[in-house]
Amino acid sequence: MVNLNTIKSDKNWSFADVSRRETRYATHGYHRYPAKFIPQIVKKIIIKYSKRGDLVLDSFGGCGTTLVESKLNGRESIGLDVNEVAVLIAKAKTIGINPQILEERNKSLFERISNNRDFNNNFDNANKRLQYWFKPEEFNKLMIIYNCIQGEEASKVRLFYNCCFSNILKNCSIWYSKSIKPMRDDSKKIAEPISAFTRHLDYMVRKNKEYVDLLKAKKVEDVLCQMKKGDARKINLPDGHVDLVVTSPPYVTSYEYAELHQLSILWFNFADDIKDIKKDFVGTSSRENTRRNINSVLAEDTIEKLSKKNGKLFRHVSNYYSDLSRCYEEMYRVLKKDKYACIIIGDTEYGNIKIPNAEVTIELLKNIGFDFKKVIKRKLSSKIFTPFRDKSGRFTDAKHGGKRKIYQYEYIIFAKK
Repeated sequence: MVNLNTIKSDKNWSFADVSRRETRYATHGYHRYPAKFIPQIVKKIIIKYSKRGDLVLDSFGGCGTTLVESKLNGRESIGLDVNEVAVLIAKAKTIGINPQILEERNKSLFERISNNRDFNNNFDNANKRLQYWFKPEEFNKLMIIYNCIQGEEASKVRLFYNCCFSNILKNCSIWYSKSIKPMRDDSKKIAEPISAFTRHLDYMVRKNKEYVDLLKAKKVEDVLCQMKKGDARKINLPDGHVDLVVTSPPYVTSYEYAELHQLSILWFNFADDIKDIKKDFVGTSSRENTRRNINSVLAEDTIEKLSKKNGKLFRHVSNYYSDLSRCYEEMYRVLKKDKYACIIIGDTEYGNIKIPNAEVTIELLKNIGFDFKKVIKRKLSSKIFTPFRDKSGRFTDAKHGGKRKIYQYEYIIFAKK
């Protein structure tokens, strides 16, 4: 068993000198996304463990960081995620649109918005949960923008606009600005929708040009890059198909992604009720205990401790480790022989019980058949992720009275098939 407590943090992987602006170069800043890893980590792994023309897989694709970096560095890539908001964002970040065409389409879009005479009160017929988060005036203006976006005939441009629209929803709602967890703030100064959309679209247009120019300079415009709705527990790829896996599995509370992205999920009609899609997420407590035998003594010991303390949490972590095992088995199956899987993961804590995700991952990988090579410990100096949890273990902010700072380090695990 690897004792991670004895490992020192590696400054070469902390990227402490990298500014927030530098982590948002090219298309990486299109859309806010919790817990996304910085592109500098992915680039370093890709360059060291693959070559141009190789196929990189991110089976927890998230907002597409791995895909963007793969394309920019001449590697083909495939990303999967069960979250349709993630798929939307990642596709928008990877496409690259001719700046001149985009400029023309923008003029057309704003003409449609300016000429819109929709005076219907769409708010009255809205999803009840959207009514909970939005005030009527802002909602009706957002609906005008949204309907005009859907009138865009070019699918790539429409995707680009939808990503921009999704990103402004939080600022145009009464969701508390300083918290990623769902909290209302009835006194919030709400952003005016058309101004918010215009500002963020201007930003995305500039970053799209930066991305397109990089693709041209590196001569990688035609490199394959695919983002699909898919499940890491059942990867729809042949055996021995990919050259490198670079991914970051969700923390134990992966179901929170459904809650954190609920505005976009509901607005784009990906679901009528957030509860309907929670059951699809890895490790969710929204389904019954579906645990099979987990090939990890440490995982079983952790689950046993939780079973005596918290029934719901026991089911949650039990499902999580069972799901992780299936995900790693699929990674092993689709990876070519002598190729690497690089897993970026952190530990957490609930009710004073440590949830040792990294050590369990190492044990699972070994037992599945991987040759464990090394683990790097990195300090979270730049990760866009709140390090705080409340007493129940859910995301909270720095002002919360019962907060605990638990996300200070994460681990990069390297294993070879």
